[in-house]
This record gives sequence, structure tokens and C-alpha cells, in this order.
Amino acid sequence: MERTPSDTPPLNPENATRELYKNWREQFAIPLLIGVLVFGALALIPAVSASESILLDAIFITTYLITGLVTVIRFSYLVRMSVFLAGVFVLGLAELLTYGILGDGLFFFLAVVIFSTILLSPKAGILATAVNIAAFILFGWLMMSGQLAPFNPGAAPSKIEDWFSASAALVMFGAVIIIGFQRLEAAFFEAQKQIDITLNTLKQERNNLENRVQERTYLLRKINEVGSAVSSILHADEMLEKAALQIEREFDCSFTAFYLLDVTGQWAELKEASGAAGKVMRENKRRLDLSGKHSITDAIVSKQGQINLDIQKLRSENPLLPYTRSQIVLPLIVGDYVLGALDMHSAKDDAFSAQDLDAYQNMANGIAIAMENANLFQEARQSLQEMQATQRQYIQGAWQSLTAEQTLEYALGDNDPAYTNTIEVPLSLREQVIGQIQLANSTEWTPEQKNLVEAIAAQATLALENARLVEESQSSATQERLANEIIAKIWASANTDGILQTAVRELGRSLEAAEVEIELSMGDENDK
Repeated sequence: MERTPSDTPPLNPENATRELYKNWREQFAIPLLIGVLVFGALALIPAVSASESILLDAIFITTYLITGLVTVIRFSYLVRMSVFLAGVFVLGLAELLTYGILGDGLFFFLAVVIFSTILLSPKAGILATAVNIAAFILFGWLMMSGQLAPFNPGAAPSKIEDWFSASAALVMFGAVIIIGFQRLEAAFFEAQKQIDITLNTLKQERNNLENRVQERTYLLRKINEVGSAVSSILHADEMLEKAALQIEREFDCSFTAFYLLDVTGQWAELKEASGAAGKVMRENKRRLDLSGKHSITDAIVSKQGQINLDIQKLRSENPLLPYTRSQIVLPLIVGDYVLGALDMHSAKDDAFSAQDLDAYQNMANGIAIAMENANLFQEARQSLQEMQATQRQYIQGAWQSLTAEQTLEYALGDNDPAYTNTIEVPLSLREQVIGQIQLANSTEWTPEQKNLVEAIAAQATLALENARLVEESQSSATQERLANEIIAKIWASANTDGILQTAVRELGRSLEAAEVEIELSMGDENDK
């Protein structure tokens, strides 16, 4: 059964690094082989032309053809690299057979060790070193015993010391290369491991941050729901009841309560609370002294939210809530003033986080502002009602005085009993009726006619009120002008008799009084 990517188990950091390094080596294989073919061709042609040994020519050509074969045909990485290393090793043997140990064969053997270590593994490098030493031992014994001579007759004769020296150099450089690469590989793996750890840490932090953002967004959405629910309510008691129910539903609270300061500012009185426990507390008229030690009073006095996770303290502060395991108390602040506190309880452990305290406080401030707006609205509406009542009393008194002085009634037409279809439209001014229009007809009144009468009645009422105000203003102006004239004449008199005579004369003339008398006297207190 073929394994899908989802079925493949995740690699640990070290294996992932090895897999990455393996992929890099496999991608490096084709360019390496192509480069060997290109430069090998440039070296092969002159080498074959100058060579006098058919065996060496056959070795060079065979090695080149096999390298080209594994390059063109899609063999595995291990096969390709084995052919490449074998080719380098064969070139080293050819150089060793041609010139002996004093030739350039040592470089090819070192190349085999280096490429084996880099392209395969340090173990492959050790194996290549062992094979090279074995080749040195074999061909050294053959040449030193005279059983095999170098192909090139002009090759310098070698000694047993030369073979030992070459073997020691090969082992020494091979060991340096293998150990150095092992350390480099270990350092690379360690660096990659640290990178993976860092990436995993960053990934975890990013996931935590995303989760935190989602939780924060969800919290803000619930806070907005509470704000939307209370912002449209203009009655404080109704708003607190709605806010308590909304908070309990949105935040899964086991108990929610609102405490407000009394007029003295010394007590926090329970105004609204949810559940059966809240009903009992309201019936008992629960209140807390601000000078006492309590989570609610601490929040009000300090103007800072309080989170309480101490179960023993929670139960001691309120025995009616035995299932509370988390509590948050938020002061209700408007500007620099504290109106009270919002008390929220939960039956869950660590239900309220200190990181979310500012968000909860914004919700409490929004409720406080909505409550303050509701109080201001009620005060404004009460003031408006009082003003309207005063205005109605003024209008009623003014028209009563006016109608008492004169009869304001006008009629047109005959008062025929046959006119049975009547319509009466009140003359209403600011919800105060000052009269009415009555019409009678023998036919039924149409809706259009009724609307016309009502519109005329409304305009007539305004015109009557404007006329009354004009007459009142004119009368007040006349009285004020007359008073100013009398006062001016009194001030123009130079002595007491003149002042008294002027006052009597002007008052009598202005008021058309039959008799006016002014008397100046100092009464004796004993006569009282």
C-alpha cells in the first residue's frame, strides 16, 4: 500500500537535518558527474595519445564510459557515487602502476577519502582509507619484491620507507579530513537542531498569539454585546437588570450584582443582583461599609479592578454563594467619579485573567456611562415635565383672567334643532384646552372637512395666544412707561410737599381714583 504524505510520521530535528543534507548531496550528484565528464574528456584525449600502455588506455576509457553511463541513466545516488569513487580509485591505481609510490597517485587516493567522506559518510571515508592502505600494502609488496614493476621505465625507484611515508600521510590526512568533517557535521546538526527548536518556539508563540487574539476578539465581541444591550435603555433600574442578565449569559457567570454608592458616599448598596441569592440579598437590603475590608469596597476605594481566586475568602465574604471559584470586581467609573461596582462570579477556576482586566474595566465604564446618561435623561425629562406643568398653569391662569374680564364667545348661523350632525374641536395649547369650536350641519361631516376644521383650530389657537401675548406685552409696556413718567415727575420735585403732591396727583389721574391720600407717621411700638 502506498503511503501518502499524511501517513508519513514527522521527523525529529536530527533526522530532518540528515534528510536535508541527503537531498543536497543528491542534487549535487548530477552537476558533479557532468563536470567529471567534461573535464575528464579534456584530460582523457591527451592521456590516451601519450600513453604507451594498452592496459592503462583501456582503464581510462572504461572508467570514462562507466561514468557517462551512470550519468545518463537514472541510477540511485549510491550507485552513481560508488561508480564515481571507484573511477577516482582506479585512476589512483593507474598512477600507482605507472610511476610507483613516488608518482601522483597519492592525490587520487586522498581524493577518494575526501569524496567518500563528503558524498557518503565519515564511515565511508574510513572504509576508503582502509582500502587505500590495503592497496598500498599489496602493490608495495609486489613492487618491493620485484614481482611488479612500474609501467613507466623512467619512474624513480622507491624504497620501503617511501611506502610507509605515503601510507602515514594518507592515514594522517584522511584522519584529519574524517574527524574534521565529523565535527563539522555535528556542528551543522546542532545548529540545525537549534534552528528547529527556535522555529518550533516561534511557531508555538505564534499559535499562542493567534489563540490569544481569537480569545481577545471573542471577549471584545461579548463586551460589545453587553454595551449594545444597555446603551438603548434610558431607565437606570431597568438598565441594571438588563445588564446583569446579559453579563450572566455572555460570560457564563454564576452570579452578577451591581452596587451603587448612597448619597453619603459611605455605603455601597446592592441595587441589582441575579439569581435566588441576589433576590435574598435585595430583600435583606445588603450594603457594605467602604471603610471595611471587602473585595467590592477595595475596588471602589482604589478605583481598580480586583480579581479574587481565593475560595476561602470568597465564601467568607458571601456565604450565599458557596459554588463561586472565581470573582472579578470592577468599579463603575464616570470621569473622576465612582458610582459603584460591578461584581461578577464564576463557578470555574481561573475564569478571569489579569490580562483581560482592562477589557472588563472598559465594559464596566461603558455601563457606568449608560447609567449616568439614563439618570441625566430622567432628570431632564422630569425638569421638562415640571416646566410644561408650570407653563400649562400659566396659560390656564392667563386665559381664566382674560375670560373673567370679558366673554369670548362668537357664533354664526341659526341654532336649529334640525342640525343634528355636530363636530366639536378643542382649542388646545400645549396640552391645555382654552376653548373649542363647535359646528353643526344637517349633513354628515366628511373626513376632509374634519381635518380642515382641526387644522384651522390649531392655527386659531396659536393666533389667539399670540394676540394675548401682544396685548399683555402692550399692557406691560404701557404700565412701565406710566410708572417711569410718574417716577420722573416725583424725582423732579425739590421738597417733601412737592413730592407728596406730585405722587397723589399723578396716581389719582393715572388710576382715575376718586380719592388718594398719603400719610407719613412714625407709630409707637407701645401703641401696638
